[in-house]
Amino acid sequence: MKDKLPWHDDLWQRLQGSLTQGRLPHALLFAGPSGLGKQAFARRLAYSVLCEHPDASGDACGACRQCLLLKAGSHPDLRLITPEEDSSTIRIDAIRSLVGGNTLSVGEGTHRVFVIEPAHAMGQAAANALLKTLEEPIPGTLLLLVSSAPQKLPITIRSRCQLLRFPTPVEAVALQWLERNGLSVQEAKLALRHAGGAPLQAAELASTGRLEEQQALMHDFLSLAKGRSNVPALAETWLKQQELEPLLVLVGRWLLQLLRAKFTQAEEKEVPALQSLRDSVDLKELYVLLDRLHEVRRMSTNNLNAQLALESILLQWSHITKGVN
Repeated sequence: MKDKLPWHDDLWQRLQGSLTQGRLPHALLFAGPSGLGKQAFARRLAYSVLCEHPDASGDACGACRQCLLLKAGSHPDLRLITPEEDSSTIRIDAIRSLVGGNTLSVGEGTHRVFVIEPAHAMGQAAANALLKTLEEPIPGTLLLLVSSAPQKLPITIRSRCQLLRFPTPVEAVALQWLERNGLSVQEAKLALRHAGGAPLQAAELASTGRLEEQQALMHDFLSLAKGRSNVPALAETWLKQQELEPLLVLVGRWLLQLLRAKFTQAEEKEVPALQSLRDSVDLKELYVLLDRLHEVRRMSTNNLNAQLALESILLQWSHITKGVN
């Protein structure tokens, strides 16, 4: 199966154990950084649940009537709920159409599966509309919520789903997969470094030319630490290239790499350029900045002014580095 990724093996076996024992929860929240294949995992699980004759590992057989419908994209018991093309949010109407009428009743087979991705794109009204279904699950239905920012989901939603965290794979596994997909060892290592260890994101960076873009952003970030950039101008330039959320993810990744370098007191292999800042940044101030960044990420769905939000993070970064050399 093309969606079968090696770093998913342990999570897959755990869920298959629950499925064969009849203990699979009615709602699962797949959480973890972007680029780990959470949506592919959700689709793989949906196929497994709907298939009439799964194989020994639990994967769909690919040949039964249910699998043929899935391949054709016309299975009535699998539905993907995502934001509409003109929006970054999942609207309440999409959730109402899911929970209303007979949508949640089982149709073709014995199960019905709904994948909501990204789940944190639901507004408060949409989340509230989903809440009753989570509180009073209908037999035979499985809700799979996929999110790279689960902290943005209301606690009422999170508490009613079983959380399944997707960790970044060990480097050897990720590199092997990237090399099998056409990258050289050097390309794979560089892309993986800038993707924070997420193999699918690393592959995308390498194939789309965005790796050079991220290297330029890193250069800007380090230049700001050395007092060589203007915060408002830099924030404006960055926001012309990417939206606020992925930029905050990138900055958070760099700060965590710097934090690891300070704790290990060893050479930072992921981003060697951060090595020069390791002894110049106060640990307490670094934690304060990370807390501020997480706060901004939580607020980013509430009509936040992206320019001012990014400026606040970059200004604080500039302050704690104080123009280091």
